[in-house]
Amino acid sequence: MPDADRREDAHSIMLIDGIATRTREAAPVDLVPVQELHRRCSLGSRALRYHAGKIGISPAEWRQLSDPERGTTLVTAPDERTEYIIAMTNVMRTDQQGVGELAILVEDAWQARGLGTALAEHAATVARREGHHALSATVAASNKSMLHLLEKMDATPVETTGPVLDLRILL
Repeated sequence: MPDADRREDAHSIMLIDGIATRTREAAPVDLVPVQELHRRCSLGSRALRYHAGKIGISPAEWRQLSDPERGTTLVTAPDERTEYIIAMTNVMRTDQQGVGELAILVEDAWQARGLGTALAEHAATVARREGHHALSATVAASNKSMLHLLEKMDATPVETTGPVLDLRILL
């Protein structure tokens, strides 16, 4: 899909440092830029997102993440470099009716600029639009940034399994 077509449906996010970004639904053709995003993220960031030292994302995994039947994956790029993906947000369906699963990966260089919070808030809007009444997130207890973000969204703990917390946000 040409950039001009995708930009029309994009959600604008202004970062705290004044840089404008655009978030849009991912497409199968975004695999290479998403793989590049993963390569630019530190092992620590990928481990916090995937709960493992995941190197990247395979074509098969991307097919699942970009399949609208499984949920919605969003990609974010700077407004002036729309091909350069800096974040990926997932709102995936779960086996619980009306509960979506939230996950976010933000490139290290773009963290601590308000992007994660804005993406989580936008993901909640997407989830409501898709008929979800709640979002769940499985977060490492060491992922202080994500826990702080979820706390701002009034997430409540559902279960604690060792170093991993399951939280729920009511929409």
